[in-house]
Amino acid sequence: EKKLGGVRSTLLRVGVGAAAGFAVKTAASFEQTQLRLQLLSKEYGEFDRIQKLVAQNAETFNQSQRESAENFANVYARLRPLGKTLTEIQTTYEGFNAVAIASGASAQEASSAFLQLSQALGSGRLQGDEFRSISEQVPGILKLVSDELGVTVGELKKLGSEGKITSDVLINALAKGFDQN
Repeated sequence: EKKLGGVRSTLLRVGVGAAAGFAVKTAASFEQTQLRLQLLSKEYGEFDRIQKLVAQNAETFNQSQRESAENFANVYARLRPLGKTLTEIQTTYEGFNAVAIASGASAQEASSAFLQLSQALGSGRLQGDEFRSISEQVPGILKLVSDELGVTVGELKKLGSEGKITSDVLINALAKGFDQN
């Protein structure tokens, strides 16, 4: 029984140590994201507004502050330098998340699809692997895009390969995503 108590004590220390390590990594990651957002927004003087949006988004979409900040930073980094306003960026973020929830995407699927979306927005078009990933993980986005372009969902793959699903098309489509979902 004495050995069993020692094993329990050791396991407890290991578990507490692992939990503490995870907490430290999470805090460091959040601080890095905050610094990234601060640097990205410095030129525009929007850091305080971004902080409020990140907190609002975390609450609205049941995300952690870290997750909300990381996802917002990804789309902000790609769209703000292209001249998109903070309002357009927020609308894109809200629309995507509303559609992801309505599509029944898991947190992992939504996160992966959001990364693909932010890459597509940064490159100026949705095509190839980004199109495939989004269509598999958050298919509701395709309905918004097809409505925006006035075509069927089945026609989107061809339009994507032709580079016709542009960032502007995606932003306009996602702007309607929050209200529709």
